[in-house]
Amino acid sequence: MVWISGELNFNVQDIDIGTSTWADHNPITMVWKGQKKRNRWTLNNVILKEDKFKSRMEEELTFFFKENKKEETSLQNTWDTMKAYTRGIIIDYTRKRNIEKKKK
Repeated sequence: MVWISGELNFNVQDIDIGTSTWADHNPITMVWKGQKKRNRWTLNNVILKEDKFKSRMEEELTFFFKENKKEETSLQNTWDTMKAYTRGIIIDYTRKRNIEKKKK
């Protein structure tokens, strides 16, 4: 018999109680359910050739660096923020592009 909390019970795939060879307790083997891997976002390279995308990125990055030119922010922080900002713009652009494609 194995006692386990209800919260953990949902994560258990299999439990095996082994045989006791010399102790009064048996070894237990538990197999946990693996979490599904989330899809990782990747850049669609096709949009890099689109003039509309290039001009939008140029506008957005010009705006970003104009607003984030402050000396008190580290270069690493500015770089990481720019990557997140750029990713958001790309996701938005791709979403709108896909909606327009479906309408056609």
